[in-house]
Amino acid sequence: MSQELQIKATISNIESKLDKNANPFSKISLANLPQRYFYAFSFSLDPATLSLLQTPLNLINRQVLITYQELPNQDGNGTFCKVQAIQIL
Repeated sequence: MSQELQIKATISNIESKLDKNANPFSKISLANLPQRYFYAFSFSLDPATLSLLQTPLNLINRQVLITYQELPNQDGNGTFCKVQAIQIL
């Protein structure tokens, strides 16, 4: 079972996407971690985080506290970071 982690960072980009089942999610890039992406799936987010992601341009260049879980990718390449919550600092 993966543990919950937190990181303070500045969001550099948010992309709205659909997974293979047409479920919406957001791919979040952080300014200080250019090679790591955080994925926020709409169906698993608390209402406060979901409302923040509905206006993603308001989060660009904002410092946030992201609560997430690290999960291994199915193909074994790298780490999958699944967002649990986002708070603006």
